Amino acid sequence: LNCIGVIHFHTSRTHAGKAMELYLQSLAISRAILGNDHKDVATTLNNIGRIHYMKGEYDDAMVRYEEALSVRRMLLGSDHIDVGASLCNLGQTYHQRGDLDKAMELYQEFLCLVRARLGKHHRDVAAMLKSIAQIHHERGEYGKAIEHYTEALHAGQASLGENHPEVASILNKLGNLHCEQGNLDAALKAYEKGLEVERAVLEEDHPNISVTLTNIAHIYRHQGRHQSALSIFNQTLTIQYRSLGASHPKVAVTLGHMGQVYYHVENYEQALDAYQEALRIQRDMYGDDNLDVAVTLNSIGQVLYKQGLSELSLQSFMESLRIRELLAGKHHRENATILHNIATIHLDRGDDDEAMKFYMKALKVEQAALGCDHADVVTTLHHIGQVFHQRGELVASLEYFQEALRIERRIFGKDSVNVAQSLNQMGNIYLQRGDAAKVMETFSEATRIYRRMGHTDEKISIAGFGFYNFSLMHPECAAVA
Repeated sequence: LNCIGVIHFHTSRTHAGKAMELYLQSLAISRAILGNDHKDVATTLNNIGRIHYMKGEYDDAMVRYEEALSVRRMLLGSDHIDVGASLCNLGQTYHQRGDLDKAMELYQEFLCLVRARLGKHHRDVAAMLKSIAQIHHERGEYGKAIEHYTEALHAGQASLGENHPEVASILNKLGNLHCEQGNLDAALKAYEKGLEVERAVLEEDHPNISVTLTNIAHIYRHQGRHQSALSIFNQTLTIQYRSLGASHPKVAVTLGHMGQVYYHVENYEQALDAYQEALRIQRDMYGDDNLDVAVTLNSIGQVLYKQGLSELSLQSFMESLRIRELLAGKHHRENATILHNIATIHLDRGDDDEAMKFYMKALKVEQAALGCDHADVVTTLHHIGQVFHQRGELVASLEYFQEALRIERRIFGKDSVNVAQSLNQMGNIYLQRGDAAKVMETFSEATRIYRRMGHTDEKISIAGFGFYNFSLMHPECAAVA
């Protein structure tokens, strides 16, 4: 019964229920005849645990794996390879539950066991070193993660050969880690080597190849190699069309990436084509009210804005906002980006009141989602201050710039370039108001910060008016005026 269950388990995920039924029957018979402490009982317990693990039932999996481990330790001794299998399974379960310390403890025990029994260049050693590296990676211990991924790579290459899917997997993990650290050259090298291995051992349309191609394309995009990125994305798209069909959600994701690159190089016509095809796929798959649809509508709005089609752009932004507020709530941080886009269109049209309304909404969303002391809040306060400035409401403008300055000093430091820029803007407003003392105070402080950072005095931007009259009113400022 246990063996038939194993066949069902490996045939298809849809057979998991039948496999479990057979395992449970096998367990009941084995316990009745052999007792609880028998190696066959432990094997069946381990198999039951695997089904629970596959279904995401980690607590149930843990109970079965621990039972199996206890029996195997008692019967076989702590250095038996079957004990190692239970340690590995249990470690993976703790890992999935997020208990990294316990998972690491079990992984380390398994690693010591298999190195002693199988040698340092065995596939199980490579797999366990990769798992240990993943925990270091998740903890942000990048040095240790790289060390263990590299060890895993050497063990994998020694035991499996240069061209093996597991070797490609380790190379891609290394690429991901380097990418997170901003070491794009090292990431690219790892991804390209992984791609070479995948193309040697996998079918040409295998999904792993399209994932690696996408990773490479993203690096090219970040490096400013836009044509190379588009070329790689096109290769990804070709694989996805052949393996998944033209209307698969992953095709929409790739089209979205291509749209971003086209937008960045100001090829707005191609960007719009890519985004609209992505939108068609997403709406066919998910309907109108979907967050992916909302993201693509926002991207389309940005392209239309660049093309000077402000009314169509506004419609796209408003529909994106409607969907996001419906599905994610009114105070989701991403809503603020769309609100900014809508405000920008109204500002371009000269409709300051509507622009201000949407900037104020964005500010409330950001304060609710991010807290009051956040860089995005500062940006919105600047926008509001600039609108008041344009309207000639200088007191209100100063209030918002002062609030932005207070936050900037707290989050960036009192001598940051952000603080200097805000002081500079405030100085120009004081200049318009004819407040000589405040002009001198803010410009002097901004100049001091710029000088401390190695900038010349030309970094200060003075954009007031009526300097001659100002110098007559305030002789002490005549030289500056």
